[in-house]
Amino acid sequence: MSDNKTIAKNTIFLYVRSFLMMAINLYASRVILEALGVSDYGLYGAIGSIVMMFAIINGVLSVGTSRFLTFELGRNDLEKLKKTFSASFMLHAGMALGLLVLLETVGLWFLNYKMNIPAGRGFAANILYQCSILSCIFAITQVPYSAIIIAHEKMSIYAYVGIAEAIFKLALVLFLVYVPASDNLIAYGLILALWSVCLQVFYRYYCYKKFKESHLSICRDKAIYKSMLSYGSWDLIGQFCGTGNTQGINILINIFFGVTVNAARTIAYQVENAITQFSANFMMSVNPQIVKSYARGDYNRFFQLIYEAGRYSFYLLFMVSLPVFLEADYILKLWLKDVPDYTVLFLRCVMVISLMRVFSRPLINGVHATGNVKILNLTSGVYSASTFLPLVYLLYKLDYPVWICFIVQAFNMCICSWLEVRALYKEIKFDRLDYFKKVYVHSIGVSFIACLLPVSVIYMMDDGPARLIFISVVSVLSTSVCVYFMGLNKVTRQKVNSFYKKKIYNLKSR
Repeated sequence: MSDNKTIAKNTIFLYVRSFLMMAINLYASRVILEALGVSDYGLYGAIGSIVMMFAIINGVLSVGTSRFLTFELGRNDLEKLKKTFSASFMLHAGMALGLLVLLETVGLWFLNYKMNIPAGRGFAANILYQCSILSCIFAITQVPYSAIIIAHEKMSIYAYVGIAEAIFKLALVLFLVYVPASDNLIAYGLILALWSVCLQVFYRYYCYKKFKESHLSICRDKAIYKSMLSYGSWDLIGQFCGTGNTQGINILINIFFGVTVNAARTIAYQVENAITQFSANFMMSVNPQIVKSYARGDYNRFFQLIYEAGRYSFYLLFMVSLPVFLEADYILKLWLKDVPDYTVLFLRCVMVISLMRVFSRPLINGVHATGNVKILNLTSGVYSASTFLPLVYLLYKLDYPVWICFIVQAFNMCICSWLEVRALYKEIKFDRLDYFKKVYVHSIGVSFIACLLPVSVIYMMDDGPARLIFISVVSVLSTSVCVYFMGLNKVTRQKVNSFYKKKIYNLKSR
């Protein structure tokens, strides 16, 4: 199978996975609230946040693990790949052990002496906490196995397991609603932890059977450990900067505007997280080939993928975001009984920010493929952290409205995009002006024309389910037509035509 067909096939698998998981999880979130009650549901989220707060470093090492395994796979160096896999597992096992000590000491103290736990729920909270630790430890040591599956571009198994996991969670909460346990919170935590462990065991068994490099051995190559830790340490700076901005703006909004506005922002980002999975899935399919093409020294293919990933991931996200942006008010009323003030405005702002951010992902992945992430994190990450929060704080002190944070974020993202292009240029010389014209300017122009017809529908129909469905259909058709005629080059358009002609011929010949 050709590389482009592999990307298309994997994207379809992940798209189906995302769509089904989004539908199931949106429904399950309401059922979980009913099964646990508001108090226990809040306690479940709060306890999970303690574990995730300590596990932030794992996210950084995950990116590094994926890059190094994919890089060696691209070079076809099986021996080095085996060593890299074993080294990454040892690093994650060491991290899991260290995190276990922290969670069972500092974390446990914080849970029992600093958190506001409802009276009589201390025992349940501690049981749930231990379940969360168990899931977290297994998830950390699972990272190399997930990374090798993605490196081999076996997205189908990733999709099937994800769908099975979502269905199981829905079945579990429905079971707890209709056949309640003596303590639903404890039952929910224990069963989820057991299911999580079973999933990790399945993934490891699959890797052991399919990939020789996943057979563990002791790696004594210090250079591999040094490279992975160095890579991770620089990425940690960027991770802390990004997390600091995200959590910091929540705190500033809480200080200046209160918890109701915090709730509006949280809801907006819940919707955004569900929608952005569609473009993230495309990037997950493309990223292994970006790294492999760089590892082989095929720089033409490397830049072709970065250019195409920037454009197509934007088009995919735009197609899904447009009806949500236009019908935000109705969608939120349909989903929630009481919509907090500012939620519609926040959701629309977040959609625009997400579309801006999607341009950066291929550039960042390109820099990560080179392995030299120092400049990227020291420029883009540090700049963003040192300007965003101080400027927003100053503007809030001057009585600017709450939405000014999105204006500042949009401006910062423009500067960061330039810094990301600059960081990639320092590693591999390319035409930066050409990139901005062919990716940024061209994509925005196509999207502007594509939105004209759906926007006109808003003024022609009253709001309601009929308009929501009609706008969704028109948005998809309008975007597809504009992308086909204006967003694709001649060669790609010919490939699309050939693909559909072949499919039609096969159907007729049956």
